Amino acid sequence: MKFTNKVEKWQHKHHPVLYDYGRIALGGFLLFKGASFLFNITPLVQILLDSRLYSVATYLAYFIALVHVIGGAMMMVGWHTRWASIAQIPIVLSALLFFTPAHDLFSIYSPFAVAVYTVLLLVFYAVGGSGFYSFDHRFYIHERREHKMKKSHVLDRNLHHS
Repeated sequence: MKFTNKVEKWQHKHHPVLYDYGRIALGGFLLFKGASFLFNITPLVQILLDSRLYSVATYLAYFIALVHVIGGAMMMVGWHTRWASIAQIPIVLSALLFFTPAHDLFSIYSPFAVAVYTVLLLVFYAVGGSGFYSFDHRFYIHERREHKMKKSHVLDRNLHHS
C-alpha cells in the first residue's frame, strides 16, 4: 500500500490531466462494451456455451455485461476506481483465453490486442487509483476539511475551558 500512497501523493501534487482523460476513456470503453453486450447478448452467450459453461452461460453473460457497465461508469467518474478496475481484470483476462489469435494478432484493432491493452490499462489504474479529477478526490478533500474543522473545534473548546 505504500507504493499506491506514493502514487496518489504524486498525482495530487502534479495533477496529470492525461491520466484522468485515460481513466475516463477506459471507463467509457468498458461502459460501451457492457451496453453492447446487454443489447446483443447472444454472441457472448454463444462464446460461453462454446467454452462448455452450459448451465451458467446466460447468467454469466449478463453478469459480465453488468460488471462492464457499472465498473465502466465508476471509472468514468472516478469513484472507487481501484475496485472497479480489479473487478474488470478477471473478466478481461478470461476473454483473452477465449480469443484465438489468428493472422491479425499484431494488428492494433484485433480483439486479442484490444483485450491485452485493456488488461494493461486496468492494472495501471488499479495501482494508480482515481486521479485528481475524480469523485474520490473530491470526497477525500471534503473529509480532510471536516476532520480539520472537528480538530480546530475541539482545540477551541479546550482553550476556552482552560
